[in-house]
Amino acid sequence: MLVSPSTEFGKDLDSQLVENLLASVSQHQRQKNGEQTINRMRARAQNGYWVFQVPVGYRYDRTGGHGKILVRDEPKASILQEALEGYASGRFATQVEVKRFLERQPSWPKDLPNGEIRKQRVYETLTRVIYAGYVEVPNWGVGLREGKHDGLIGLETCEKIQDRLQSTAKAPARKDISEDFPLRGFVLCNDCGKPLTAC
Repeated sequence: MLVSPSTEFGKDLDSQLVENLLASVSQHQRQKNGEQTINRMRARAQNGYWVFQVPVGYRYDRTGGHGKILVRDEPKASILQEALEGYASGRFATQVEVKRFLERQPSWPKDLPNGEIRKQRVYETLTRVIYAGYVEVPNWGVGLREGKHDGLIGLETCEKIQDRLQSTAKAPARKDISEDFPLRGFVLCNDCGKPLTAC
């Protein structure tokens, strides 16, 4: 049963009719407001503005003539730029290496209490065109278009990342390879010819 500070609802049939009519009108108003909000967001996305939750590496800032627009959020923006460019260039051979790089950054947000980042989140980060300065919302019929914000990487770098993601899978990175032992796995035994870790 509805309770209203301005209307007293009774139990007779006329009161129930009024209650149902008020509920239907309120529901229609909520749905209409939602529809208008989505239409405004779609129109803004078509003009190259990001209208959803701010992605990591950016923050919203109010600027004249634009309203809220994405701007770099340091130091996360520089960390992500290094990760994206590193994967595109082959410095990071796999998504796991990108994951480990991000996990080593104290200011990068982690998914789990133990400081780990989920693999799915790394993949989603690598596939987002928002970081190349573009906007796309397929569900709303908004195709790929140049955004009003500055990208962390260029479109060419973004395309290299997508090419690498779609290419054949590589062997996972070894956990025992680090900057302290850069030749581990490459140095061979002089007697048997196998890697030193295998003999």
